[in-house]
Amino acid sequence: MQYTWSWEKTDARRPGMSGDLAKIFRHEDPKAPGVFAAGAPSAAATLLAREVIQNSWDAARELREGGPAAPQFEIEFRFKELHGADKRAIVNALDLRSFAIRAASIDRRKVGLPPRDCLSELDTDEPLRVLQITEYGTTGMYGPWQENKSHMFLALLSIGFTEKAPGAGGSYGYGKAGLISGSRIRSVVAYTCFRPDQREPDVTRRLLGVTYWGPHDYQGINHPGIATFSSGSAGDIQPFVNKEADAIASALGLAIRSPARLSDLGTTFLLIDTPIKPEDLVRAVERSWWPALVENDLVVAIVDFDGSPLAPRPMRDPVLRTFIAAWEIAVGRSMPGSDSYRSDLTAPPAQRGLASAGRLGLIADLTGWSYATDEIGPNGEEILHRSLVALTRGPKMVVEYLEAGHTPPYVRGAFIADPAIDDRLRETEPKAHDAWRTKAEEGEVSPEAAAIATHVIKKIKQTVNNFRTKLKPPTPPPEDFNLPLFDKVMRKIMAGAAQGKRQPVAETRPIAIRLDYAPVQAARDRVKIRGRVAYSLSEHFSGDRANVTVQITYRFVEDDRVGDHVPLSIKPPDGFISDGTGRYAGLLVRGTEARFTFESEPYDPSWSGRLVVHGELSDRVRTDGDTE
Repeated sequence: MQYTWSWEKTDARRPGMSGDLAKIFRHEDPKAPGVFAAGAPSAAATLLAREVIQNSWDAARELREGGPAAPQFEIEFRFKELHGADKRAIVNALDLRSFAIRAASIDRRKVGLPPRDCLSELDTDEPLRVLQITEYGTTGMYGPWQENKSHMFLALLSIGFTEKAPGAGGSYGYGKAGLISGSRIRSVVAYTCFRPDQREPDVTRRLLGVTYWGPHDYQGINHPGIATFSSGSAGDIQPFVNKEADAIASALGLAIRSPARLSDLGTTFLLIDTPIKPEDLVRAVERSWWPALVENDLVVAIVDFDGSPLAPRPMRDPVLRTFIAAWEIAVGRSMPGSDSYRSDLTAPPAQRGLASAGRLGLIADLTGWSYATDEIGPNGEEILHRSLVALTRGPKMVVEYLEAGHTPPYVRGAFIADPAIDDRLRETEPKAHDAWRTKAEEGEVSPEAAAIATHVIKKIKQTVNNFRTKLKPPTPPPEDFNLPLFDKVMRKIMAGAAQGKRQPVAETRPIAIRLDYAPVQAARDRVKIRGRVAYSLSEHFSGDRANVTVQITYRFVEDDRVGDHVPLSIKPPDGFISDGTGRYAGLLVRGTEARFTFESEPYDPSWSGRLVVHGELSDRVRTDGDTE
């Protein structure tokens, strides 16, 4: 029997839902702070990894808590290239030619389709790329269809429902956006197996296809963009059930599931014409799910188009290894040392009787990345190094890599929220589940939940700042500046005195330097230096004028070494020209001073700095391009 798609029609008498659900996550590209800017996976791969695994993992955790010992949760992402008869079988079984006809007569861009996709290549030798996602050890999408209690209905045809169990990763409805990101033509087929329900004891398998296009007119009729592949029709959607569902699943190349086997409970998704790159998905899974992978809570298998396995292994990534080390400290499997720290954060004031808000592990690398400088990544991306803390709660997905400091020394950490505040933190998460919001929003974030998130974020940043302060070298006195020639002379004098020798006469300097500067308050938690430098010909110079080159710099002191430059705003006197590197060339005349004023950019007062002023005779002075 040939099945086809039914397109919903716009009907003002009934509530409607646009098929352009990808707009849910528009302008919400995944965050990639600090070192994560390098090699960041695509937005589509990240959304797929986070949303799809989260929904399946929630179902697996529900199965674990609701009965006998459940099998290990596993989810497999298998990429396939279909050629010849295999391609024709999918094209015919899903009636994809009807999509091609419709797409040719509407504005592709307005319905969310790319300029080119598989619909223009159905009868060519080009392979059809599909992504098959198979979960094991979950509940499956159970529940009676007619009462709109089916998890399949909630997952594929509804949005905004929040009926998941306490401690779950997210809400029903938004996971479909992750599935949509895995199909260029926005078509998803779901085949699910579940335990019988007493309200519907004879149904244990269902299969349903859904396509999510934007609203459009076709053949004079307006459509909201939702099409379903089912045994029903528009306005009366009825998934295929049991043996009919099995038969269609088999025709689509999906393994048949049996409710008699506990390991078969779960869902298989088929995404048509996938744009996802397997290696991108590997990185996305590693960055988002390494806590659950490290704890062996879930198994993620990825199979490339050629059949080769690409299992995520976060320990291979040198950056993720540092966060994993912090996690080990937070859970108590590793003891903190001189370059690491563990803290049980104080509980929020409203949570009386709670021992702590959660556990925080921090780690540093004082000879390496803790003092890294900003750089350009392999693909030209700007990498601004930061102190980062991975925020996690019950599902063990990284909610966010929280930026907790913009200056060295940088540290990395892992925070594990206490189960008692898990649901409150989940309440503050936006639909992408990638932050804990600290502002109450009526109908979304309660004042209590916002207060808990505020407390947690504040305590994490305070702990990170205290740890960073302990790692920094002691601050030199404000008058610690350096005059290179003066230092050289004094070292010779002191060396002679120490050996009982006659002290040498100090070297005579042709340029006299007069310096006046001091640190001043720049903001509530920032300082800056401000001062003047005057250059003149000294009594030891025989001439009346000389070409000179001068330089003024201010640099942080890191581990007793001169480190990064602190940007200075310098105002030179008339006649002195900058070469663009902080050096100025000009003419000194006997009896006059060349006076420079300077001011640094604001910086953290816990940093110590060294001012270096320098002047030397020069053979030439550039003035407006001429040589004097």
